[in-house]
Amino acid sequence: RSLVIELDKDLYGPDNHLVEWHRTNATAETDGFQVRRLGDQNVKCTILMILDHSPPQYRLDARLARLLSINNGTRQTIIQALWQYIKTHKLQDPEEREFIHCDAQLQSIFECTRIRFPDLPGKLNKLILPSEPIIINHTICLGADQKKHACYDIDVEVDDQVRDSMRTF
Repeated sequence: RSLVIELDKDLYGPDNHLVEWHRTNATAETDGFQVRRLGDQNVKCTILMILDHSPPQYRLDARLARLLSINNGTRQTIIQALWQYIKTHKLQDPEEREFIHCDAQLQSIFECTRIRFPDLPGKLNKLILPSEPIIINHTICLGADQKKHACYDIDVEVDDQVRDSMRTF
């Protein structure tokens, strides 16, 4: 979704040390980037990549992450994990089934004793954060004997088309 390269501010100055790219709906597919800057010495840089997850992925508030044993996920995954917690701990009101009784952990997270199930997504919005960027610290080395390429493995989740087709079988 976006890429930011931060070069040494002391070498390139406050107005020329950042290189930014942000994907828009009109952006064509690309398989790489090339950034060039003049220089005569090695340069430390930080590369930040924010991936374009579809559906969007979110990072959970630390308290909720501990409770649900997941650090990030889609909205659907997060709500499913919370619902599983509610069912496992029998927190759904047996009389008024749209209400959930908050145990001590949920009370400390949601700051209430009871929640209507339809209100959960709104409460969760305050507890989910954008995914963390991928951060790569790299040194651009000059000189003929220096390696010019570096490779990094980045795990990404993709839809499993076989699994999806089996669901409709």
